Amino acid sequence: MFSVIIPYYNKSDYIIRCIDSVLNQSFTKYEVLLVDDGSTDSGIEMISKKYVHGISIISQKNQGVSVARNTGIKKAKYEYIALLDADDAWHPQYLECIHKIICIESNVKIIGSHYSRVIDFFDKKYETPNYFKFDNYFKEAIKNTYFTSSSSIIKKTFFVENDGFNNSLIKGEDHDVWFRVIRSGGNAYYIKDTLVYYSDEDTNQITKSKIALENDLVGNINTLYKDLKITPKDMSLDKFISLYVYFNLYPYFFDSDSNAKAKAVLKQNEYPNFFLTLLYLIPLSIGKKIMKLKKGEKYIRLYLKFIIRYLSK
Repeated sequence: MFSVIIPYYNKSDYIIRCIDSVLNQSFTKYEVLLVDDGSTDSGIEMISKKYVHGISIISQKNQGVSVARNTGIKKAKYEYIALLDADDAWHPQYLECIHKIICIESNVKIIGSHYSRVIDFFDKKYETPNYFKFDNYFKEAIKNTYFTSSSSIIKKTFFVENDGFNNSLIKGEDHDVWFRVIRSGGNAYYIKDTLVYYSDEDTNQITKSKIALENDLVGNINTLYKDLKITPKDMSLDKFISLYVYFNLYPYFFDSDSNAKAKAVLKQNEYPNFFLTLLYLIPLSIGKKIMKLKKGEKYIRLYLKFIIRYLSK
């Protein structure tokens, strides 16, 4: 039923918790494929000794998380791909809840679940999953993109018929897949129950690192999605892309090294928004000072969220 793909790179402090959360699932029709992306810690040796049975380890030279996920997906034998990062963990009923939805609904393409950054919900019991179907995902995604790399299950046929994770993207590569999966057709669902622990313990996470604009989805989304925006035309997707750029571009815009490239990206937006554009009219020198303030970036994000949620209908 499920092929669980775990990309692994130097996560020995968290991997046992991660694997145990899979092996303790109430639903047991699954395989576990752990892709060792050229790790240099002692994690793989520890895993090999502790889990003699139950998981398959695939080793490759270090090529990044996207390549690792794609490697696992190619080896997967089941109908649905369940993604899980090595420092995160699942509630014992995670796969059970997903399975129930697949049995009830039709043409299921992707299912996501609510997550928490506090691991205090594993003892809670769920009789039936509390979920909903997206009628128009891209209208909802303006406020919340919902899916994450450890709380999403995707039908494998998508990866057979389309490109998988984009190897050139270091940041936003997961968003890219969610958006393309939903655009490809089929139904998307979201479970409101908290079923995933999403960790922020690792101080070396990519999300906490400075990434070049050309390696971030926000710097490429208009170009990458050029064909998606045309065939067939979907106004909600087009508008979402413009708002996605507004919301994610500011760290590059207020950086001397990437300001010129960020301006070029902003010019590609098909749906200009007056109030969002106001932020990007701030001179670079002032914007850089705001970003250096203790709560400067926080206030920028709050401003963008307010405009997007209430003034961008």
